[in-house]
Amino acid sequence: MALQKTVNVQQAFGVPGDFYDDSPRRVHAYELVNNSTTAPAVGLAYTATSTAGQAQPGGSGSFLGICVNPKSQALFGGLTPSLTLPSGAIGSLCSFGHVIVQVAAQVDTSYLPIYNTTTGVISGVTGGSSSAGPGNAFIPNATFVYVSADANGLAVLELNGFANAPAAAGA
Repeated sequence: MALQKTVNVQQAFGVPGDFYDDSPRRVHAYELVNNSTTAPAVGLAYTATSTAGQAQPGGSGSFLGICVNPKSQALFGGLTPSLTLPSGAIGSLCSFGHVIVQVAAQVDTSYLPIYNTTTGVISGVTGGSSSAGPGNAFIPNATFVYVSADANGLAVLELNGFANAPAAAGA
């Protein structure tokens, strides 16, 4: 066995849905339901459904937030690690704070955050873009901060809240 020759200066970055730091945050609980093609999962973007207190991955309704707190979710389906949740699970959606997200394509801090309206997967478009592209929508009042990320890498998304939020479950 060889001796260790390098020492990491930084701690491990985290997993999708973790908070990046201890800055202020706003989180509401919603019942997470499948949309027509995607099961709920931690780290995706969610929008309101036509039923009060429910949220779906992606969608074209009011943006509600990013599903966070992966370590507070029960593991379903055995011991295989997964961020996927069953339809009907209660999830925490963050609308204000610094959240670690997995991005589908390369982004840097100048990119504008978008989500796929079918899957809720997050990516970005170059700053100054007026269009999120087909099948995508802008994440309102959000920016990528602190780090750049490669495709399928981890980035930090700063969510700055939204106006006229729909009522959360039990509110």
